Amino acid sequence: MFITDSLRTQVDRYLQAIEMRSRWLAGLTTSSGSDDPGRVWAAERALHVAVECVTDAANLVIDALVMRDPGGYVDIVRVLMEEGVVSRDWFQRFEPMLRLRERLVHGYVDLQPDEVMEAAVQFGPLFNEYVAALRQYLGIKDARPPQD
Repeated sequence: MFITDSLRTQVDRYLQAIEMRSRWLAGLTTSSGSDDPGRVWAAERALHVAVECVTDAANLVIDALVMRDPGGYVDIVRVLMEEGVVSRDWFQRFEPMLRLRERLVHGYVDLQPDEVMEAAVQFGPLFNEYVAALRQYLGIKDARPPQD
């Protein structure tokens, strides 16, 4: 298969959604609101949606380019690493975020506010690296500015 303009457009919609959340996460620090439940809940949601967008965009690429079928969330992004879309270094740094996703979705009652804020600071910048890697791989040059 090959990369089409339709694929680029579909993937870039997810990448723009990631960028919006990443910009918001960039404003957080580990001490910038762990005592503010609304801020913690917003960080949880931003992390969750951003990671879902990562895997949704990855699945589009995997399906369109007939890469191997992944076996789960971590494996979805691992396929992109194996195919040279993202670096091994980036994958290793981002893999804990994929594991945190499970807790954001199913173990949220046990998440501590400090954990959420630390994850936002740690993983927030990695979302931008992912966006850049996918855009480069797919040849997405003139991305529209993300809509806030």
